Amino acid sequence: MITRQQMYSRMLGKDQLLYRISEKLTAVPDGAEGCGKVTALYVMAPVMCMYVAWVLREACAAGIRRLYFLARDGYSMYETARIFCEKRKLPIECRYLYCSRYAWRRAEYHLLKEASLSYICLGGIDVNFRKLMSRAGLTDEEGKEIAGLTGMEKDWETPLKYRRLKELQIQLAACRPFMEKMGEKSRNAYPSVAEYLKQEGLLEPVPWALVDSGWTGSMQKSLQHLLDSMGYQGKVQGYYFGMYEHPDGVEPAACHCWYFGPGTGLRRKANFSNSLFECIYSSPEGMTEGYEKRGEVYCPVLEKPRNPNREKILKTTDYLKRYAEALSRVPSEIQSEAPGKELPSGSTPNKNRKLTFALLKRFMGRPSPEEAGEFGSYIFCDDVTGEDSQRVAAELTPEEIRENRFFGRVACYLKRNGKRVRESAWLEGSIVRSGMPAAELWHCTLCKYVLYFRKQMKHHMKRRHEVGRKASKNRHEAGRKASKYK
Repeated sequence: MITRQQMYSRMLGKDQLLYRISEKLTAVPDGAEGCGKVTALYVMAPVMCMYVAWVLREACAAGIRRLYFLARDGYSMYETARIFCEKRKLPIECRYLYCSRYAWRRAEYHLLKEASLSYICLGGIDVNFRKLMSRAGLTDEEGKEIAGLTGMEKDWETPLKYRRLKELQIQLAACRPFMEKMGEKSRNAYPSVAEYLKQEGLLEPVPWALVDSGWTGSMQKSLQHLLDSMGYQGKVQGYYFGMYEHPDGVEPAACHCWYFGPGTGLRRKANFSNSLFECIYSSPEGMTEGYEKRGEVYCPVLEKPRNPNREKILKTTDYLKRYAEALSRVPSEIQSEAPGKELPSGSTPNKNRKLTFALLKRFMGRPSPEEAGEFGSYIFCDDVTGEDSQRVAAELTPEEIRENRFFGRVACYLKRNGKRVRESAWLEGSIVRSGMPAAELWHCTLCKYVLYFRKQMKHHMKRRHEVGRKASKNRHEAGRKASKYK
């Protein structure tokens, strides 16, 4: 039987440099010889190094001189980039920016007004009315008052289906007490956020960009909106591991994607878990809730001083830093003078993406029982408030897993009062942990294919509409100018 290490080793054999580093570091005894070490050195470290090398090459070519790595997904990226920049003497400054969707959106709500409800009523795992109120910055007492006005007092903790969330978005927009409370909370949060961003140099005349995991790009959209309100004249640029969609109001050209984009990478999306990615590559500290002034400096206020996965994260980060150190010692061409040459792995970006797909498809899409047990036990929360954390590979019964199949989800959606499907942030891990047949993984992948194919079609139709609208506007403008000079 082929072990996981042998399997990953064969895949990495396509890039001899990465292969030799993984083999060398794995052979170093450190008392941790389980699947955690193997996966870190054969999958997670090579993947992160390939992505960060691409970011640095692209940034050098674009003349970027400062990169902001967003907490918390950007922590591993920051540590890797810092080593590469230091060892390779790259003209890029790396900074770690404390932030969260919750901290920035809460300060942004009073600027967005009713449009902010699209964030507050966003779907997710086990979203209930209490979470909606928490997202808006309201206390439980204030939230229960709003629940009474909207007829939700009996369903305060009841998980809400996506259809019901859409209905609540309309109800809350018409609820004046809620809109006033939300606006007041937002206006109070805004000054400290603005001062922190100013303090960190985002208004300085230096070419800079964000680096993050990506997914929907909402952080870039919120930051652009906040900076615009502060008088910023530039356009925020972002480098991302992958994106499922472009945020409305942000030019697609300002979002640079590596592994997949809104209209590309269907196979990669169907064999990928962004939730597991966030768990492994997170930071040791808790989520940023806001900012406060301490002396003359604005500092982040953390929800918790420690990430519940802290010990595992520190161990993985240690492997990653050792890997980046070894890779940075090899002559490479991540240089601003030669931005079009090969990456430090010795391969082109496209070859690196293919290698990443091979590794992540096996690890995330077809995990071994040992990997599902080790990584499935990470604590995860998909809500912006950081509440109600659970295992990333939730313990589901065989019946609950079968309900996650494509037709099970469709049946649940079509029935207004039907049973709600219990979800898992890493369903593949839950399937393997439950001991169900491997064929069940096929159903999981199929469901993702359908979901992301539909999203990609919507993306292409949206782009075609925008292109057609611009062409029509240009023809109208040309006709107007021609008639003017007749």
